[in-house]
Amino acid sequence: MKKIIVIFFIIFINIFGSEIKEYKYNRIVSLTLSGDEMLLDLVDTDRIVGLSGKINEDKEMSNIWDRVGKFPKVESNIEVLANLEPDFVIAASWMKKEVLEQIQDVGAKVYIYKTPKNFKEQEQLILELSKLLEVEDNGKKIVKNMETRLEKLQNRIAKVKDHTPRMLMYTSFETTNGAETTFDDMVNQIGGENVAKSAGIVRNQKISKEKLIELDPEIIIIPLWSNHINSEEFIEFVKNDESFQNIQAVKNNKVYVLLHKKLSPTSQYMIDGIEALGEVIYNLESESL
Repeated sequence: MKKIIVIFFIIFINIFGSEIKEYKYNRIVSLTLSGDEMLLDLVDTDRIVGLSGKINEDKEMSNIWDRVGKFPKVESNIEVLANLEPDFVIAASWMKKEVLEQIQDVGAKVYIYKTPKNFKEQEQLILELSKLLEVEDNGKKIVKNMETRLEKLQNRIAKVKDHTPRMLMYTSFETTNGAETTFDDMVNQIGGENVAKSAGIVRNQKISKEKLIELDPEIIIIPLWSNHINSEEFIEFVKNDESFQNIQAVKNNKVYVLLHKKLSPTSQYMIDGIEALGEVIYNLESESL
């Protein structure tokens, strides 16, 4: 009888594929948009019981806006989180201390990640998360895709690049991103110079109109997020303000707009942003996946 059962089991596996894997964590919740984006490409959706919030349905902020409708939205509400009965929760170090402390009381394994500042840190985060969730092959596949696309983009840039473009991110809050930001690393990856970093600016800082004129970037990149920021009016302001007319970027009509989600992703979609930035800066035909 035992032999018959073993034979049946082998036949079952051969017919229906590999044996169903038992995972340590099967009720996963993400409390951040970046966590949502990583999670949806790492694990089967039946292991996910909740995602961050309505931000993941914002087309200008989320790279997964069309894939998240069926999942409960936690919005950092501890009561909602507890009712989902998670066994694994993805959170971020930038979240409020009291929220992180309350999450610990839910009784699930809590994974608190530090926001990546560059491409390599992003890859390491994906690989670490994939290991914890027992989907290492998926993590490696995602990272391989990122690296292959980056190498291809850099080869395309090398064929047309004739100088190091000097660029600056400038938002409608009159802020820019200097050293220790993903934008700075994105600029480095496409062979450009972030003039904010060169001026000693670290992280996200507000800059005056006088400072912008002094920096005199060759290219200005403006993030578009119309649901929260009136970016269209701000773009016209930058292009038409009389005091900006001698800035190289304005004078040569090199003020470009990219969706916010292309310029600030801290997930595998960072490569989409690098591709978009490289294609705009070097006037390449889009090949983004």
